[in-house]
Amino acid sequence: MMKRRVLLRLSLGLLASLAILAGGISSEAANRCKDRCNERYRIRKDVCRAIPLKYERKSCEHAAKRAKDDCRHQCR
Repeated sequence: MMKRRVLLRLSLGLLASLAILAGGISSEAANRCKDRCNERYRIRKDVCRAIPLKYERKSCEHAAKRAKDDCRHQCR
């Protein structure tokens, strides 16, 4: 009876630690995806800043923001 209880506690501890480890791995992957989206957004926004006309520049920046949002939705 005592061995069974110890074995049960060890197995539950092992499962809990594996769950925590798996959660950490998946969150890192999500962060890399979001970082990639943010980097694309910064590059695209820098290109937009070179546009001299304000209304065209703003529409370019809004399009870059929508593209970033679409990219981040794919990360989830």
